[in-house]
Amino acid sequence: MELYLDTKETDLLMRLLDRSLEEIQREINHTDHAAFKAGLKVDQNLMYGILAKIKAPAAMGI
Repeated sequence: MELYLDTKETDLLMRLLDRSLEEIQREINHTDHAAFKAGLKVDQNLMYGILAKIKAPAAMGI
């Protein structure tokens, strides 16, 4: 899948991901349920991956 975003859309998506990563980290820290925590960590890793993909072209000025 290819997705083309303009600068404003990219900035918004990065801010949303950053905010979600902060929230998910708090949730990971506060939950004691191992399976739920494991699922949150999977989601967290996926979000980090998406954020890295978005930031790579932005860092190159693309």
